[in-house]
Amino acid sequence: MKLEFVATCTPGLEKISIRELKEKFGIKAQILHKGALIFKGSEKHIYELNYLAKTLHRIVILLGKAKVESLEEIYNITKEIEYSQFILPEQTFAVKAKRSGKHEFTSIDIASVVGQAIIDSYMNSKKKRLKVNLSYPDIRFLCELCEKSFWFGLDTTGESLHKRWYRKYSFITSLRSTIAYSMAMLCELKQNKSFHDPMCGTGMIPIEAFHFLSQKPNKYRSFAFEKFYWLNLENFEKLKNSYKENKVEALILASDKNSKVVKLAKQNALFGEAQQIKFFVADATKIKLCSQIICTDLPYGIRLRKVNLKKLYNMFFENLKANSNFEKLVFITAKRCLKFLPKPFPFELKEFYDLNYGEIKARIFVCKN
Repeated sequence: MKLEFVATCTPGLEKISIRELKEKFGIKAQILHKGALIFKGSEKHIYELNYLAKTLHRIVILLGKAKVESLEEIYNITKEIEYSQFILPEQTFAVKAKRSGKHEFTSIDIASVVGQAIIDSYMNSKKKRLKVNLSYPDIRFLCELCEKSFWFGLDTTGESLHKRWYRKYSFITSLRSTIAYSMAMLCELKQNKSFHDPMCGTGMIPIEAFHFLSQKPNKYRSFAFEKFYWLNLENFEKLKNSYKENKVEALILASDKNSKVVKLAKQNALFGEAQQIKFFVADATKIKLCSQIICTDLPYGIRLRKVNLKKLYNMFFENLKANSNFEKLVFITAKRCLKFLPKPFPFELKEFYDLNYGEIKARIFVCKN
């Protein structure tokens, strides 16, 4: 079965997700718009991407895309689909819409129009009125309008893949898991390398680095596609039963000045089946950093409001320069904190990525010593 997909990801990190799709699944993807990729695949990719992709948020079967200017055009495009191939008469559905740009209507209006088109189309072909369930639908359709570019499709994922099962303890500032995994990819971490996050917080970066090496799947969750009557779910069971994780041989270190936070990180690692990570309490501005790869999320001053960020940043990078012989440094900070970075910057900047997560505008730096 040949299919076309849209996969959503972190806006600004599309190139990293394209790389994951190419290296892990042999898929050639292109950027559809900010935070969304488009590519061709087959039924097996429904299972493989949801179970194994770590930088993506949702996998959507693309049903149509077009240039539109009105709600009427959106209705006409979405009404053309034969929905009985995707949903049974007794199943409920919902539509979720996103919109960016200037329009005379809202995302709620789009969702309402698409929902009505689905109901009308099904009524015409099957003489049955589908029921809507906005809270717990059996089938969910997604659509997005960016300026005049509209696409819509069938959600195969359900709850976003960035919501990892192990994340039991976190703060409002804790890094999203898909961003942490992207940083692990940028580190080019290998089994013969040592890795250290000296400001680990609740452990997102070291846990995702461990999962990068072990190639741990998205476990202990359900997926939206498991309610698709037209799929042969035995193929998914075969994938799960045959999949083997890698043994992690790399030394992964994680430390933080706050002992309470380190305890929470240890608990997250336990839930995440990453007990090999060596957690300990240490001040990142004083400890000798001996690992080949340093990767961390610098404080933004949100959770630790009384911290002098300029002083902290200077002390950290001075310590890094004096007491480290790292090969690669990858770190993230809020854009509003860029003014606190030392000038001139003491390391060679290879590349950077600007991204948004939540309300925070951030930048990832990739450096060499």
